[in-house]
Amino acid sequence: MRKKDVKVFLIEDNKEVIRLIQDLLAKVPDTHFETASAQSLKEGLEKLGQNSFDIVLLDLSLPDSKGLETFNKIFAQAPYLPIIVLTGLDDEVMATKAVRDGAQDYIVKGGLDINFLVRAILYAIERKRAEEAIRKARDELELRVQERTKELAESNEQLKEEIEERASCELEVRQAHDELKETQAQLIQAAKMQVVGGLASGVAHEVKNPLAIILQGVEYLEKRIRDKDETVTKTLGYIKDAIVRADTIVRGLLDFSSISQLEITDHDIHQVINKALMLSKHQFDKYHIRIVQEFAAEMPKLKIDRNRIEQVLLNLIINAVSAMPEGGTLLVRTYIKNSSGSLGGKKCGVVEVQDSGAGIAPEILDKIFDPFFTTKRARGGTGLGLAIVRNIVEMHNGTIDVRNRAGGGAEAILEFIIE
Repeated sequence: MRKKDVKVFLIEDNKEVIRLIQDLLAKVPDTHFETASAQSLKEGLEKLGQNSFDIVLLDLSLPDSKGLETFNKIFAQAPYLPIIVLTGLDDEVMATKAVRDGAQDYIVKGGLDINFLVRAILYAIERKRAEEAIRKARDELELRVQERTKELAESNEQLKEEIEERASCELEVRQAHDELKETQAQLIQAAKMQVVGGLASGVAHEVKNPLAIILQGVEYLEKRIRDKDETVTKTLGYIKDAIVRADTIVRGLLDFSSISQLEITDHDIHQVINKALMLSKHQFDKYHIRIVQEFAAEMPKLKIDRNRIEQVLLNLIINAVSAMPEGGTLLVRTYIKNSSGSLGGKKCGVVEVQDSGAGIAPEILDKIFDPFFTTKRARGGTGLGLAIVRNIVEMHNGTIDVRNRAGGGAEAILEFIIE
């Protein structure tokens, strides 16, 4: 549309009013008004659907429609067009309501003035264009806000997924780090055990022969000394006891360093456990220990060295009894599980030995397998028992874990692969 061309659509049932408006608009020198008209609501709606106009001049009282209903139907058909209501002197209240509902202006037909008419038409067109521009800008802004909101929601969801993924990765890294530290500790322990084993073997062989000679000398002196001086007799007794204790340590060192050949055969682990319990019966009676056995209903035979595993179980049972000097309960349990540790998820036979004692002091829990570490040195402990136990279990490609129980006491857990 050129700037000076305006298409006006008159919806008016009074032909004289139509001609009057057309005549007035035709006299405007600098604007070309092209007019079309309809004399009923029905005709007006049809032409609005078929043609393009710049403005509608609307009479509210038509043959087929009256009042605000007329305006509402035209406005619903062409909400994008400016509408000026044509009204009589007695309909100004109705016209005002139409303006409130969306009409741009109203003109009283009884006092039409060319300047007022033209100004009203042009102003209505500009106001409507401004309203449409604002509406479009608002709609575009709302659309952009919706799109941006959607983008932000997607970004937030993506960020949430990245945070969860990062947390998962951090957890995996921590787990891998912990596993690496555990493996490193195991390697260090294995290397230490190898060095200690070699040293122990050498020292034991070097010490065993002199001890035997000293013991023979003490026994010789006991037979040859005729003067039964009580001090001399006690001194020789002390020397003999010290030699026996030293010999016990030497034999422990040899045992620790020489576990290289195992006699592996299929054995019923329950029979081995029962044998170890039977050999410990005197200790149970002495310290008033109650025995509880919870054996798996079906436990396949394990490939073990019966004597060595019996030695392991005896050591663990005696340790448990020592932890209950005032009496308590010793529980021995067996079951089958899939290992989640160093045995790589393989099917394992498990033996648990639990006591109801005071447990192990946390500060020494990681030292209990070290050779010569003992809390019972005053009672003759050598600190080789658990070191030998661990050595035997690892020679069977098994694992041992000693820890405190949540309800009190300690437990030793042995796992052997079921082949």
